Amino acid sequence: MGRHLPGNPGRLMSVRAPGDEDFLESRSAVYRGLVRVEHGLAMLLLVGLFLLIIVQVAARHGFSAPISGTEELARFTFIWFTFTAASFVAARRKHIIVQLYGGGKTGKFVAAIEVFAYAVVIAVSIAMVVGGYLMVQSTWNISSPGTGLPFRYVYSALPIGFALIALHAALNLVLALRYPEQFIGGKEIETAGL
Repeated sequence: MGRHLPGNPGRLMSVRAPGDEDFLESRSAVYRGLVRVEHGLAMLLLVGLFLLIIVQVAARHGFSAPISGTEELARFTFIWFTFTAASFVAARRKHIIVQLYGGGKTGKFVAAIEVFAYAVVIAVSIAMVVGGYLMVQSTWNISSPGTGLPFRYVYSALPIGFALIALHAALNLVLALRYPEQFIGGKEIETAGL
């Protein structure tokens, strides 16, 4: 989002507002790096999943010789993709929502709703981190039958993904508390996020 420099209406500067999806990234190089890693990893996992499925289908139907372990590896890739992509979506505030309220003149009512929603997301995410950690511990010495991959690596996606979601939700909660004016007026459903 470009804004005109004061005293120079022809020149634009890149200033991010608190309502912009990448506001936090513009304020912190560390956070920007984290979000870029999530985005890049999600893209790599999606491409990897696509390639695994193509190889699996080609081997099974084209050569009548299925490759052992590709279905299992595709399933594990999908698990990691799901949690990585979910954390990236949480960082950019792009989860699907149904907006039944307007921002009004101050935005404080909507900010209060957003804060409550983020608090629920944080609480559920923390519970899932604990549950995921316990699941990783319980499968520490068990390996998958097709690939021999230890399940601890597969199920680590759960606590890592939910820890990242909790982090993003906490930062977005702070934004909602600190900048309620970002909710002034109405936001389109496609651009609103939780």
